[in-house]
Amino acid sequence: MGDFNINLRLKYEQQCPDCGLSDFVEDHASGDLVCRNCGVVVEAHVIDERSEWRTFADKDGGAGADPNRVGGPVNHLLSDGGMSTMIGGAKGVDHALVRNLQRMQARTEVTTDRALIGAFKEIGKICAAMKLLDTVKKQAEEYYKQAYDNAKSIKGKSQAAVLAAIVFLACRHTGNARTFKEICAVVPQASVKEIGRIYKSVVRELGLQATLGDKQLEGSHPHSYMRRFMSQLSMTQKEFTWGEALTLALLPQEGPEANVHTPWHGKSPTSIAGTVVYIIANLPGKTHVPLHDICRTCGVADGTIRQIYREIHPHLKTLIDKAGGFATHADIDRLPLPVESAANK
Repeated sequence: MGDFNINLRLKYEQQCPDCGLSDFVEDHASGDLVCRNCGVVVEAHVIDERSEWRTFADKDGGAGADPNRVGGPVNHLLSDGGMSTMIGGAKGVDHALVRNLQRMQARTEVTTDRALIGAFKEIGKICAAMKLLDTVKKQAEEYYKQAYDNAKSIKGKSQAAVLAAIVFLACRHTGNARTFKEICAVVPQASVKEIGRIYKSVVRELGLQATLGDKQLEGSHPHSYMRRFMSQLSMTQKEFTWGEALTLALLPQEGPEANVHTPWHGKSPTSIAGTVVYIIANLPGKTHVPLHDICRTCGVADGTIRQIYREIHPHLKTLIDKAGGFATHADIDRLPLPVESAANK
């Protein structure tokens, strides 16, 4: 079972040989695994591992066909692998007897499995509402099982907040960064403060800092949000590449410059990402996007973007040169002046 889970994760976490991303979709009709970004077929003749519908009847072609769904794959996170038998009723069956049998079966079931199955269903709902990949859902289920067995900090806490924190952790680990605000929009029963507190305690108690490394669990980098934001704003692939390069120039992750403090250090990753989108959208010849659309997509106030832009503006020529020089100094000079500079003039 462990090999099956590893193979499933490797299938979706491999890198596209053409564009280098790890965002795939399965074409079940043709059995192809296709890159969402560039359309390259990464794998062919992929086995369809989903559950299927089969029709059974007492007689071939006879009436009374009974459509039953074949069970899903084995779930190694449950004690019985998720393959337990459910007692159901049918026509002509003594319903009182069925209820007694169901009651007796419930008493023999493992309590842990019942709790995990309920939690996994809620994790699935959160991931579906946020349109997250299946790899995020599977990772969240694994983290929840570890936390349920080992983390004392989640005992007695709000179930909604615990599940939200686990999904947030899985998003960070798989590189599908989401903000606390986005999680709270789907799980309104939990507050940002409560989710953040549980997230930190789960990371600490499960020892994930040492296992996965600090970079995967510390505050996510703005470049993690660039593709999603720019895609929603209908910007081009080249503009995404420039935006990602500019965020890495603003906040280097390696080398001596990674420890250099700048005025925009400590700002929210989504705020910096929104500011980078604003800069590129205002360069001559690039896709123009109004500021209010950027703010709505990034979930950031326009005043926040203006403030960070004011801090970055004096350094833009140097930063864009470090990011590959995708704009000339003449084009940079044509960018809007920060509000204070314009007021002074």
